[in-house]
Amino acid sequence: ATRDKLERDYNEDILPVQFYSSPETLRMIQARRPTQEEMLLIMRLSAEAAIYEGKMDSDSLKKMVEIYEKLPKLAAKLSVDPKLDEKFWKTKVSFTALQDFITSLIAATQRGPISEEEMESFRKE
Repeated sequence: ATRDKLERDYNEDILPVQFYSSPETLRMIQARRPTQEEMLLIMRLSAEAAIYEGKMDSDSLKKMVEIYEKLPKLAAKLSVDPKLDEKFWKTKVSFTALQDFITSLIAATQRGPISEEEMESFRKE
């Protein structure tokens, strides 16, 4: 495989991501798999957030704001639809929906190409 083919494969690797846009509404959008750099960023942000979560001092709150301000840009980069831009993720969805999208995307990325049902059918044969 050439670099061009591998890049094309990556660009065409689109995932359907289901997430709750509100507590009662499950939506699906198309997203691309995060690059290694983006996945490391998500992991780094998650680890940093865990350190400061629950702390109420001003420094911890500032750090949490810095961490969470990065999520809309990341969500926009990973969304296939150009209308789901950074402004959309900042102003048109709840913080909970934004977090759920990122979490659901990570979960979708971790799933293999073969569904659980297909795996069961292979085991039965």
